[in-house]
Amino acid sequence: MAGSAKPRRRKAAASSLQYEHRPGRRTAREDEDSGTGNKLFGCLALLAIAVLLALFIFMNEYWGDDTWKWVADAWPGGAYGFAVFAGALVPCVVTLFVMTLAGLSKERWKTHKARSLGRTLLAVLCGAVMLQLASLIFVAQDTGKWGRGVSVAPSWTFRTQPWLWAVGLAATVAMAALLIAVAVLRQRGRSETGLTGPTNSAGPASSVSSD
Repeated sequence: MAGSAKPRRRKAAASSLQYEHRPGRRTAREDEDSGTGNKLFGCLALLAIAVLLALFIFMNEYWGDDTWKWVADAWPGGAYGFAVFAGALVPCVVTLFVMTLAGLSKERWKTHKARSLGRTLLAVLCGAVMLQLASLIFVAQDTGKWGRGVSVAPSWTFRTQPWLWAVGLAATVAMAALLIAVAVLRQRGRSETGLTGPTNSAGPASSVSSD
């Protein structure tokens, strides 16, 4: 009879169809590409460090003492006035540099190329300014007795204005404290706005429902 016929079994799927690639797991090709990218990033990082070191030596040699000599005669307040300005500029430039780098990512490069290019140029400019400031700070406290090597003559800046580093350091600390206070106030204002926002928006609705 037809009703007593046994149902046929389904054939097993082919071995190539039984195993699928899970989205969360990395393939061997992806691991190889990741390793190549890490090596390339390491080479670029070493090259960038070498370039920055060469630029620092160049700035220290040609724009160190000469810059302090120029500001001693031309800057309002002389070299000490410029030390206040440079010291206050340090935390501002560092903060801008960090904020600029924080806004760069692969996704933003794909979606906002022009804006990402502008951020990159701004980060490079901040890096150059920080390098020049580091050179000026080094010259300002160059006593000629760094480490345990042979002592050399101190820089002109240290011989003529030996307390520039202290004035610049005080300006740096004061500006950093001011920036931290501003950041804390902004964060506190945002948190208060987030707490009061839903309450205010629910106020009219509750009054309407009560009417």
